[in-house]
Amino acid sequence: MTVLVREQSVYRIAPAIAVEDFGARSLAFHCREFRLVELNAVARDLLSRLDGQCTLHQVAAAMADDYAQPFGVILADVQDVVQQMVETGLIERVIPSQ
Repeated sequence: MTVLVREQSVYRIAPAIAVEDFGARSLAFHCREFRLVELNAVARDLLSRLDGQCTLHQVAAAMADDYAQPFGVILADVQDVVQQMVETGLIERVIPSQ
C-alpha cells in the first residue's frame, strides 16, 4: 500500500502500538498483529514528535533545528520514514474534524 504523505498532514501513534526504549534503540510492538519493529534513535525521536497536533512540516522544522540539518533534507527524510511507519501500522493520519 503506497501512502501519499503531505507535509501539512498530522499523524499520531496508532492505538495498538506500545513502545519500549532500550538505550539508543527502541521496540514498537503492534499488539493486534503481535509484531515488533525496531527503531533507531532518530526514528524514535520522530515517533515521539507525532503527537496528533503538529504537522509534518512543523515536526521537520523542529528536527532540522535540533539536528542542525537543512530543512529540505529533513522534510524529505521525515516524509519517507512516516510513509514506512504508516505502511507498517505504527502510526495513523489524524483527520481534522470540521
